[in-house]
Amino acid sequence: MLWGGNPVAAKVALTRIPPIGLAGLRFGLAALCLGLWCGLGREPLRPSRREAPPLLVNGLLFTAQIATFHLGVFWSSASHSAVLVNAFPIFVAVFAHFMLVGDRLSASKVTGVMLGFAGVVTVFLDRWGREPAAMVRGDVVLIVSAVILGVQNTYFKNLLARISPYKIVFSQMAICLPPYFAYSLAFEGLLRARPNALVLGALAYQGILVGAFSFTAWAVILRRVPVSKLSVFAFSSPLWGVAFSYLFLGEPLTWMLLMGGGLVAVGIAVAARW
Repeated sequence: MLWGGNPVAAKVALTRIPPIGLAGLRFGLAALCLGLWCGLGREPLRPSRREAPPLLVNGLLFTAQIATFHLGVFWSSASHSAVLVNAFPIFVAVFAHFMLVGDRLSASKVTGVMLGFAGVVTVFLDRWGREPAAMVRGDVVLIVSAVILGVQNTYFKNLLARISPYKIVFSQMAICLPPYFAYSLAFEGLLRARPNALVLGALAYQGILVGAFSFTAWAVILRRVPVSKLSVFAFSSPLWGVAFSYLFLGEPLTWMLLMGGGLVAVGIAVAARW
C-alpha cells in the first residue's frame, strides 16, 4: 500500500518542488532518519574498501532509477506511474534468471512475465495518439525506470550476501544526494521552491514512510527471500496506486488503464508465486 501511494505523493509534491530537487529532499530526509536509527542501534554504516566499489555501482543504479521515476511522474500521471514503475518485478524475474544462482525462469514465471508485459503495453497504448507528447514521454521514462529498478533489485540481492542491508540502503542514498542537489540548484531553481503544508506532508510520506522505512524493510526481507519470490508482495501496488490516484487526485479511470493494471498485478503474482 505504501508503494502504491508513492506516485500520488510525488505528484502532489511536484506541484511546488522540481523533480530532481524533490528526489534530493526526499532521500536527504530518508538518509537522516535511517542514519539516526542506525546510530541509536549502533549499526555501522561506513563501508570498507572492499565494499566501496559494489556499493558505488548500486548507488549509481539507484540514482538513475529515482531520477527517471521523478521525471516520469512529473510528465505523466500518478495512475500510469503506479502501474508502470510497479511492474519492476516482471523485469526482476527476467534479470534474476541470468544474474542469480537458483532463481531460474520457470514456465509459470514466463507466463507471469508475458502477462506483465502485456499490461505495460496496454497502459502505454492507453495514451497513444490522444494525449500530449509530454505524457507519452513520461510513460516511456517510467518504463525505463522500471527496467533500471529490476536490474538494481537483482544486483542488490547479490550484495546482500556479503554487506549489511542497512549499509547498502544508506550508501545508495548518500551517493544520490550530491548529483541531485547539484543539478537541481543549477538547472531547476530549487531555492525558488515554495512548498505548502500539503506538499511538505507528501514529502514526509515519500521520505520517511517510503524512503526510510519501506526501502529498509524491503532490503532486510530481501536478504532472506529469493528476489523473484519476494516480488509477490508488490503485486497489489499498481492497484493501490490507481485507486489512490482516482480518490485523491481525481485522475480518470479508463478501461485500458484498469485492464493494464490488472494484467501487471496478475503477472507479478504468477511470476513470483511459483
